[in-house]
Amino acid sequence: MGNGGTGFADTTSNNGVMRTGVFYRSEALSLLNSADSATLSMLHIGLDIDLRTPSEIAGPANPSSPNAGPDLVPNGSNYTWVNIYGTFSPPPPAGVGDKATAITYMKTTYQNFVTDPVQRAAFHTVLIDLANEADPALYHCSGGKDRTGWTSMLLQSIAGVSPTIIMQDYKASNLYMAASINQILSAYTVGSTQYEIYSVMLGVKKSFLQAGLDQVIASYGSLNAYLIQGLGLTQADIYVLRAKMVYYSTLPGQSGLAGNAASGAALLNALQSSPLSGRYTSYNYYLQSAIDMGTLGGVETQVGGQVHADAVSYLLRQPLWVDGAIAPYTSGRDLGIGQTRIWLAGLGGYFGSDGRAGAASSTERSAGSVIGGTYRIGDQTSAYLGLGNILGSVGSAAASADVNTALATIGGRYGFSTLEAGPYVTARANVGWVDYQSKRALGGGLGTTQGNTKGAVYGGGADIGDVIRLAPFTITPQVGVRVTQVTLGSFNESGSELALGVNRIRHTSSNVVADLDVSLDPQKLDDWTIAPSVAVGYEQALGNPQVESTGTLYGFNVSQYSAYDSQYLMKVGLAVTAQHGAFTVKAGVNAIRAADASSGINAQLFIGYKF
Repeated sequence: MGNGGTGFADTTSNNGVMRTGVFYRSEALSLLNSADSATLSMLHIGLDIDLRTPSEIAGPANPSSPNAGPDLVPNGSNYTWVNIYGTFSPPPPAGVGDKATAITYMKTTYQNFVTDPVQRAAFHTVLIDLANEADPALYHCSGGKDRTGWTSMLLQSIAGVSPTIIMQDYKASNLYMAASINQILSAYTVGSTQYEIYSVMLGVKKSFLQAGLDQVIASYGSLNAYLIQGLGLTQADIYVLRAKMVYYSTLPGQSGLAGNAASGAALLNALQSSPLSGRYTSYNYYLQSAIDMGTLGGVETQVGGQVHADAVSYLLRQPLWVDGAIAPYTSGRDLGIGQTRIWLAGLGGYFGSDGRAGAASSTERSAGSVIGGTYRIGDQTSAYLGLGNILGSVGSAAASADVNTALATIGGRYGFSTLEAGPYVTARANVGWVDYQSKRALGGGLGTTQGNTKGAVYGGGADIGDVIRLAPFTITPQVGVRVTQVTLGSFNESGSELALGVNRIRHTSSNVVADLDVSLDPQKLDDWTIAPSVAVGYEQALGNPQVESTGTLYGFNVSQYSAYDSQYLMKVGLAVTAQHGAFTVKAGVNAIRAADASSGINAQLFIGYKF
């Protein structure tokens, strides 16, 4: 079938359309001329199924009896024989003496397709052979109208073609066979008994097929029950046959989807023309059952890999959390010239983004530590260096990702008069090495994908601020810019038929930042001094903050966007610093809010010792 046939024909239920070039019906291939052979060769038939009896196959092929004799098997085709009647010859027309008894004989023939276990087993074999054939297939009996006609009715019913069209196509045999029927009837006198009998038995009538259909209802209650109970087909068999024959231009609910969900549904739709369709695959079973149930079941939000975009979005904000955790004691303001503070900063937090415009909501959790030192170079300058590890987890659309970052940060500060008071500038640079592992549960029986890759985070920033003393408060306003670039390497997922080849993701974020810190002068408490502080921060993105990830499967592309797409982010925090001699402890908590209703909270713990 070439993963999609050659064209489209009749419409079916559930917005489907019949593919052409998948299955062909025919009369016997016993007498083919060169033109016939050339036509069949162009169809690339992979399987020729002969439904005739041994006597029909053994009979000599000649122009006056074209339906007898062995098949002239098309080039490149495999031949298989399924004797529908299970007898040496077709059932003899005993008792047929006039037109009425000829009609009764033909009705009985179709009823036997339902009641005879031998014939049911044969039709089972035919349908299974068709289901398992990767290339176009042809089936035929002698005249191509009864055994072949019943097979065609079964296939069209599985496809969801309307009963009216099925009957119309069934009766078309009279048109296609008119010349050969008239040739045979010309040997008899019009109106004679033989003429009347053959005029019935050489053609088809609605009552023939209807007799078989009525027998289906009488014996099984429905055609679907006949397929499963009578012919022994499984639901998987039926779904494979239907997928081979039918293309659904719109999947359930697809027209009403947007964003990531729409992109995922488009991929599910496109895969109808992939090797996953029309075969015994999990995808085929899922999609066909979704067609029957009238819903994609949420798989459209899970199939595209949104978590990869969300993970990069998380990494772009990671320097914000790290800078906030180490900032209190990287300035060197309370150090004497030549003094050093060794410090350990711990951080942890949660951040969640609501799903909008077809993107699923996402959650981020992180915990880690940075150890480093700050050195007071002179009255106006200080520098710091830190090394750390941040363990992050990101979840969205039934998927999760572990994002672990080993990082290094370096920076310095210059006071225009002194570090203790007045205006100043800062500069910093960060680099992180990322280990990334993802797991995506796809739902719908499609399994779970796994993937891993490496990545990097590069960033830097510069600020200008002022330390203002308004006893008993110290007020420090600061504005600046932060630039971060994240690269996540390409990788191939595994573990599911719908595992993606994920392309490299690279995103750069540039932000204007503003902070205001207000601290109270230290208060004596026994041997400790305690100083509370309040901080307010604002960050404005200068470009599009939303991250895009892309993947491919069988040449079809899917794009996904991160749930976080806010142009600004605000934070409000409260902290308390306790100092005992050279030893310092600071604990703080921040509430975070973004424009897209994203929100979160993070906590920091800082321990330092100066010498």
